[in-house]
Amino acid sequence: MIIAETPSLILRYITLDDVEELAKIYADPVVMKYFTSTRTYEETKLQVEWFITWYNKYGFGLWATIHKGDNKFIGRCGLIPQIVDGKKELEIGYLLAKEYWNRGLATEAAIASKNYAFEQLGYSRLISLIDRDNIASQKVALKVGLTYEKDSWLSWEKMARVYAIHK
Repeated sequence: MIIAETPSLILRYITLDDVEELAKIYADPVVMKYFTSTRTYEETKLQVEWFITWYNKYGFGLWATIHKGDNKFIGRCGLIPQIVDGKKELEIGYLLAKEYWNRGLATEAAIASKNYAFEQLGYSRLISLIDRDNIASQKVALKVGLTYEKDSWLSWEKMARVYAIHK
């Protein structure tokens, strides 16, 4: 199911058919530098199954990000339910294969996710949780219109910068 289309991207539900391509991205230590660790094929499959559960439970989640120019699966972006400082939040998340970095594609995907949350789902506030050292992702958040709000200790024992936007 297609969620959104941008000039360069198609955002659609991730399926089990995408596990292999996503596992390649998750296995790259450069891509996963600011995440807890790289992931194996089996860990990726479990996460994709969790994404599918989100679609059924919330009607949204992280979506396959397909590059129109070459019709390739290049990552995942979308919306993630989070708890930050005891409060329910909705996060815009984005992660792309490194070959597609520095082309404005993460920004394009994040804007499409933001618009979907505001226009289709009726949310009035969104956040992004970003490692304090991940300057590239912080720049994406700023381009999407989010602003730095605070640092917060997350439940998986990691400090992150909270960027937020209100409709």
